Amino acid sequence: MYFVNDLKNRYLKNNKLKEPSHANYQPSSQAAQETGLSVKSIRYYEQIGLTNPPPRGENDYRYYPSALIKRLHFIKKTKDVGFSLKESKNLLALSENSGRRSADVKALLSQKIEELQTKIKREQALLESLKNITLKCCGDEKPNCPIIDEFAN
Repeated sequence: MYFVNDLKNRYLKNNKLKEPSHANYQPSSQAAQETGLSVKSIRYYEQIGLTNPPPRGENDYRYYPSALIKRLHFIKKTKDVGFSLKESKNLLALSENSGRRSADVKALLSQKIEELQTKIKREQALLESLKNITLKCCGDEKPNCPIIDEFAN
């Protein structure tokens, strides 16, 4: 246990920012506010290796450099359009690869479009089914209900 704590302390000591209030660094709360992510999500992305750990100030707080904020924005935008964290990680890797082929990026998006179209078709079928079941019910004061009967059978 001593060895682990010693390594952690050396890491923290070597990665401390001398001037955490520097304009190019933001504390966790500001990074969360700017990116629209929660502090918990940002830390989770760090935990799973989606982002690198940010440097820490002498007060042991995390301070996010602008490059990391940009990466968090990228993750947020990919999540907002329906990509999983794994897919976001693949897109990040492509974005950081100067030798990438735009065809590879387009293929990822095309695959996501197909998945969404399939999901939309399923959801539309479900909606129609629910509408049809609802039409069977009079919605009056009587206890018998075709909706309940439909689900019970």
